[in-house]
Amino acid sequence: MGTLCPENLAERADADRWMDWQMGTLWTNLRPAFIGLIRTPAEKRDRASIAAAVRKTAENLAILDAHLIGRDYVTGSSFTMADIPLGATAYRWFSLDIERAPMSNLEAWYERLCARLPYRANVMLPLS
Repeated sequence: MGTLCPENLAERADADRWMDWQMGTLWTNLRPAFIGLIRTPAEKRDRASIAAAVRKTAENLAILDAHLIGRDYVTGSSFTMADIPLGATAYRWFSLDIERAPMSNLEAWYERLCARLPYRANVMLPLS
């Protein structure tokens, strides 16, 4: 199977659950802020929509921050498939010019991702 897909079925299901959460909840809430701040000219931005998206995303990321207590990566001590989509979304979040409340576990996880050469080469690309 490789190292990205956990051999343990419970861990694999947990990774799958977090990937679904990223797509159906986290990205759904972040998308209006990302599109509004990165792809929309300043004069055409819907500030209320962006603010609501930032608030909802921060609430979502607080869930992930709490989950990361005592974990190096989303499913435990090893980098898995769960970290890939969440990591791509985290890059977008941390790249936005917005105020963010501190989330120490999320920030430490993000720093671990940023230290990985494949993450820097494939995810940390210019936003447009």
